[in-house]
Amino acid sequence: MDWQRFLDKMPGLTYQIIREPSGHFRFTHISANVEEMLGFSPQLLTEDAGPLLDAIHPEDVEEVIEASILSAQQHREWHHPFRFIRPDGKQLWLDAYDSGEELDDGTLVWTGYIVEATHRKQLELDLIASEQRFQTLVKNASDIIFTLDANGTIGYLSPNWRRIVGDEQSDPLYQSYTTVVHQDDLANCNAFIQSLLNDGPLVEDLEFRVRHNDGEWHWYTCRAAKVDGRENDSDYLLGIAREITEQREQREKMARLARQDMLTNLPNRASFDEAFELALRHCEQRQHALAVLFIDLDKFKPVNDQYGHSVGDQLLIHVARRIKACLRDSDLACRIGGDEFLVLTEAHPQVDSAKSTALAIAERLRDELAKPFAVEHLQLEISASIGVAIYPTHATGTGELVRCADRAMYEAKLQGRNCVVFSQC
Repeated sequence: MDWQRFLDKMPGLTYQIIREPSGHFRFTHISANVEEMLGFSPQLLTEDAGPLLDAIHPEDVEEVIEASILSAQQHREWHHPFRFIRPDGKQLWLDAYDSGEELDDGTLVWTGYIVEATHRKQLELDLIASEQRFQTLVKNASDIIFTLDANGTIGYLSPNWRRIVGDEQSDPLYQSYTTVVHQDDLANCNAFIQSLLNDGPLVEDLEFRVRHNDGEWHWYTCRAAKVDGRENDSDYLLGIAREITEQREQREKMARLARQDMLTNLPNRASFDEAFELALRHCEQRQHALAVLFIDLDKFKPVNDQYGHSVGDQLLIHVARRIKACLRDSDLACRIGGDEFLVLTEAHPQVDSAKSTALAIAERLRDELAKPFAVEHLQLEISASIGVAIYPTHATGTGELVRCADRAMYEAKLQGRNCVVFSQC
């Protein structure tokens, strides 16, 4: 048998290293894959092991060298995990196993093998960190700690449950978690439990609602891990739940704001475009028609110039309310900036019905926006120029339809303002 080829094919790398009486280290054998694994040429190391030994992490090298020398002097087996820094800067965890001996002339000889342990060590560090986090959470007692079996039965519940959820709330210990969780969240909770217990895909933190003694449903986030049962015991989940009602409400508020115009609370342009694209796809599939209205306020700039932006902003808020009041629930309006607004009407089976509906809405908007506005004890009078484009008569894409409606609005301006003009695209 070709022992060299056999050794080179072993996982990790095999080696024999000696320390001469002079103190010089060199390898008498090292697997050819040392270059791939650790970044050093085997030819170099057979002459001088110093470069490889110098690559041991500075915090580990003294202990590794001292322990290995002692093992050889005592003719015993040696194992030591340590950190190693490759020439390219990458840090590895290595496990070294060898047997040492001391020859008559004082030469020390070690024969063994090295395997990479980076992944295992990281798991150990993660476990230590997880245990530390768990201990911190327990000591702080600000979170609810619990265990669940495969049937969803609560086997342990931290004492702070009553304080957090409410003194009059009975403990659901030894009951199903379904007795305290909102019905709409049960499916997600069950999937979360089964995935963890069955070693399924990585599961993100779970969010669910729990009824408090005040009668309100409060939001919680939960993180859990499977614990292997001992002997005849079944596996179970150990989890930590924390209330996030305020954070959840803030997140939902931010999500709404991200889709709303900050001043008027109408949908913003991004939200409008998303709805517009969806409406066009439905119209294309069903061969329906719809209209988009481009509204530009007349005489708005003089209001800003004469009374200031605060009055102008208040006027825009009143304008948005009137626009919304003129629309049906199926229509959608948005402010695209300044004193410009877009309106998307409900789809109709026929182009003619879409046109007549759009005209009726546009005239109602024009009429309402021409009425005086009471803003900070002022009576402000403006009007609106409105351009209308029809899908699919004038264009078939959202951008093209808006541009057609925009051009029609400018034509309304040229015709004296305070009027409605259909696109000529």
